[in-house]
Order: sequence, then structure tokens, then C-alpha cells
Amino acid sequence: MGCGAGRVALELQRRGAAVVGLDASPEAARAASLRGVGEVWTDRLEAVGDRLGSFETLILFGNNVGIFESPEGVRAALAWLAERCRPGTRVLAESTSPHFGGAPGLDRRYVRRNVARGLAPGHLRVRYHYDGAVGPWFTWVFLALGELRAALAGTGWRVEHVARSALGDPYVAVLVLGAPGGRR
Repeated sequence: MGCGAGRVALELQRRGAAVVGLDASPEAARAASLRGVGEVWTDRLEAVGDRLGSFETLILFGNNVGIFESPEGVRAALAWLAERCRPGTRVLAESTSPHFGGAPGLDRRYVRRNVARGLAPGHLRVRYHYDGAVGPWFTWVFLALGELRAALAGTGWRVEHVARSALGDPYVAVLVLGAPGGRR
């Protein structure tokens, strides 16, 4: 989800995995296709809908849990995914804590300003500049692991494992969807 130019998808293909890249940006999806990703869907996640039920693992690398814009947006997106995925489905969710200086563009003053304004500490408004082109503004969120865990409440997902090098570094949380009726 949010495959960009396909770096992760290409590595998974190289390792023999069946991969579908997904990106809402036609330019990113085209780049992934040109680089060799075998199947790329140019869609927003909502448009994929029930087709998600056929996947064993969904990947949100590149701090892509941030595409859901806020802790509430993360909760809503994961609840939405839980309705469309099978029990046992995994989400590999990458983020970076905004509290330790590892999140790009965030320092302690920025985090304090966000909190004072009632926003998530890792809330960020950004846009891309590349080769003279400027993209539209969009919202992103960086979540500390505790903030991600809190966002999971009531969604059916649980953290199975966390991989990271050091406290301020990006982390990958392996989320697993529980059985219907037995959600945690």
C-alpha cells in the first residue's frame, strides 16, 4: 500500500513472492511498472475494497502508516481493513516516533506546537518538490509505538512483533488480525 516506485515490491518479487503494488499516484504506479513490478494497481485504498481479502500480508513501509493522517485515521483505516481481510492477515506497518528526532521535519518545538494546537505530536503537512514540479499539500502522521498501539484499540488488530534498531529509529510493527468475535 503506497508502493511508490516499487523498491519493496521489486525485492519481494525477486524473492519469489506474488506481489501487487498499490499507489493512488498515477506517476508512482507508472514508475513501479516501468521499474518491473509485475502488477500495479493505481487506486486509492478505498477503491480496492473487498479485493483485500485475498491478501495474506499488506505492507505499509516508508513510514506509510502516516498516509492515514492522524491516530484516529489510522484507527478508522485499520477497522475498515479488518472488515475486508481474513483472520490471520498481517499488516507490516512502519512509522517513526516523533518524540526522539528520527521523524523527518519534526523537532521538539514542532511536536510541542502540534500538541498545543490539539494535533497529534507527529502531525505534519507536506508537499513534494521535484525537478521544478510542486505537488499538493497533504497530511502525514508519525506515530510512536505506544500511539500506534492505542490506535489499534477496537480494530481487531494486535501487535505480534516489533522490529527496530534503536528507540528513535523507524520501527516495523507486525499487526495480525484476530478471528471474528475474538478480536482484541
